[in-house]
Amino acid sequence: MILSTVALFVCCGGKNIQTVDIEKFEKQLQATKAEQLIDVRTPQEFEKYHIQGARNIDFRNPDFKKEIEKLDKTKPVLIYCLSGVRSKTALNVFREAGFTTVYELDGGINAWSKSGRPLVEDLSGKEELSIQEYDAIISSAGYVLVDFYAPWCAPCRRMLPIVEELEKTYNNRFKLLTIDFDKNRLLSKKKNISAVPYLMVFKNGEKIWEKEGEATREELMKILELN
Repeated sequence: MILSTVALFVCCGGKNIQTVDIEKFEKQLQATKAEQLIDVRTPQEFEKYHIQGARNIDFRNPDFKKEIEKLDKTKPVLIYCLSGVRSKTALNVFREAGFTTVYELDGGINAWSKSGRPLVEDLSGKEELSIQEYDAIISSAGYVLVDFYAPWCAPCRRMLPIVEELEKTYNNRFKLLTIDFDKNRLLSKKKNISAVPYLMVFKNGEKIWEKEGEATREELMKILELN
């Protein structure tokens, strides 16, 4: 039996718990007027950008279960995170808490943004690494390794010690630039970075390699010619 990855739903005892695509999520958003639209990311992520009308309840906060109990369980709840990982786990929490109707956005706010749907964004660039500063660093002579990461991202937390250890071990062989995705929303948007970790290697100002997701130490050493 083939199960759809676009609309996966569980209905039992009158409950309707669904993972839906962007179109259906948007229809439900309009129908409910975003009355119970919940962003389960961190406050820092939410502050930088979110869907209009959303309320932030951090899934990783110890009080998450207590906070969702304040919602109306008889009315539809719409939830999303960055890419769908946290919201899918949160879906089970809502189910166990007795909510009757919950719609989770497949692909998260990343999918929403890539589809061209509107966002409430802080694109002031305040306290961010400026685009000019970024361009100056990647244009440096020799190799530059860029690592876009986020503190809440498990793969990012695995990658950071690797790139930092390489920088320490091979001092002066390359430059390392780590960029917090949440704190550099404008820069990330301008450079078309919508998922983390995102790694790039520049040589004398020219990008010679990039990868969305994790890379091994050996892979990076080969690209950076570290022997």
